[in-house]
This record gives sequence, structure tokens and C-alpha cells, in this order.
Amino acid sequence: MTTTTARPRPRMLDRLTDPLAERARDRMERAEDRVRAAVQHEIDAVSRSVRTRAVRIRPSAIAFAAAALLTVTGFALFTFAAVVALAAVVPMWLAALIVGTALVLLATGAAAWGRAMLPDGNPTIPVPPGTHPAEELVHPWAD
Repeated sequence: MTTTTARPRPRMLDRLTDPLAERARDRMERAEDRVRAAVQHEIDAVSRSVRTRAVRIRPSAIAFAAAALLTVTGFALFTFAAVVALAAVVPMWLAALIVGTALVLLATGAAAWGRAMLPDGNPTIPVPPGTHPAEELVHPWAD
């Protein structure tokens, strides 16, 4: 024995509300389609812009990467030349130790200089003075 507490709706009410609901559903779908199309249009525009910029800067990026690789190779050769030149005076292991120590000290000095050049204070962007809207609300149990 099953009893249902839900009462069926009158048929006359369905005849009045179904066309209104269908019209509202159609309008919502059209609005959703317009929003979806606008968002997709913006995404496509941004991706075209990024692709265009990437194509334009590709030769420069390749040139900078090649320059960085050649610079690192040059520094490695300078370091090797310094070790070989110093090896004429002291043993090879001592020459490598001296040049390595000099490079580490140079790197430490560059890092200390870079740290000293950092701006003082908090690196976050300061919030302008003023009252936040939530602070203006009165707490429900405050007197």
C-alpha cells in the first residue's frame, strides 16, 4: 500500500505555464549561446594575438638562447684557460681549486650586490588607506 503526498497539478495550470516556461527556456538558451560565443570569440582573439607575437619574437628568442649558450661556453673556456695558465705555476689540482674559489667568491659578491639592490620594505602592493566595506557593517551582536 503506497501513499503519495504529492498531489497532481491541475491540467489547466499546465496549459498556462508550459508555454511561458518554454519561452523562458528558449530565451535562457539563446542568452547562454550568446555568452558562450562572446567568450569563445575573446579566447580566439587572445590565442591569435599570442600566436602572432610568438611568431614575431621566435627569431629573437632563438638568438637569445644561442647567445646564452655561447656565453656559458665562453665562460667555461675562460675558466679552463685560467686553470691551465695557473697550472704552469702550481699543480693542476691547486690551480682548479684557486680558480673555482675565485668564481664562487665572484658569484657571492654578485648575489650580495643583487640583494642590496632590492627595494626596502614589503614587496606587496600597499592597500590604499580607507575603510573596507565589510568593516562598515555592524556586527550582529555588538552593542
